[in-house]
Amino acid sequence: MEISYRRCRHKDLLPSVKLVMTAINKLRKQSGMPLFRRRIREVPPLYEHLLRTDPKTFYCAWKGERLVGFCGAAVRGMQWYLAFLFVHPNLQDKGIGRKLLEKAWVDKPKMTHSLSTFAYNMQAVGLYSRFGLSPLCTIPLMKFPGGKLPEYKSTGLSAKSNLSEYELNWIINFEGKIRGYSRAVEYDYWRNINGYRITLFKRGRKKVGYSVSHKSGMVAPAGAISNDDLNRVVYESLYNVTPTKGNSIILFCPTHNTALYHMLIKLGFRNDEMLLFMSDKQYTDFQRYLPATLALF
Repeated sequence: MEISYRRCRHKDLLPSVKLVMTAINKLRKQSGMPLFRRRIREVPPLYEHLLRTDPKTFYCAWKGERLVGFCGAAVRGMQWYLAFLFVHPNLQDKGIGRKLLEKAWVDKPKMTHSLSTFAYNMQAVGLYSRFGLSPLCTIPLMKFPGGKLPEYKSTGLSAKSNLSEYELNWIINFEGKIRGYSRAVEYDYWRNINGYRITLFKRGRKKVGYSVSHKSGMVAPAGAISNDDLNRVVYESLYNVTPTKGNSIILFCPTHNTALYHMLIKLGFRNDEMLLFMSDKQYTDFQRYLPATLALF
């Protein structure tokens, strides 16, 4: 039976999320990694947010009435970022992923293209390389193993989460400078979804950085005016986040930022996964920026 392709609809999201989990666990099993034991009952808000903001770059592949492939990209200004690309394990190596990527691809003068993927997924790295992307940086997913963090030491920064529109706009504009591209729609999402907290950090009256954290324990993204201040912002954010029961504090730390990486190691964080950032252009200042999730960077 031939494979058909069409734009993703909201009703396609739940089977797409289940497909993502099936494909990831197949890859993890082949790589000797522990499987994710999650029962998918509803669509995560992030999937709905990205489909809502970028309906023209989300596609599904179908074999008859069966969903067998899922792809989606977020376009923010002149940045194209691949959020998802997964094909059912039984139908991989048949060109489905390449076809989905072609359909979601957006190319304009000065447009950058990038993504993050599992470092052990060499098949995907090969595919993305053929589209002109290169591995630029490893990004460990770091996790605090549990218990209490070491005794808190003041950094001299103050934290504010009840933000004015002016303060939120400062964060959005500043992030655009250090990340390479701004994304106001993500801050609307983080501000309006339960469990997220956007925090502005100051030294006296001077704004020095920000972070986004979630009740699940995720701290990401974060940014600051200098590398030293990014360390302080992340440190403060770690002590301000309170994961719900059963969750750990986690974040993504680019290995280009050796100072931050070693600070986290000294605090007791451990590498849980190794990710690979791929792009056709280097545009992010990793000395001052901590990425968000795989799907958002």
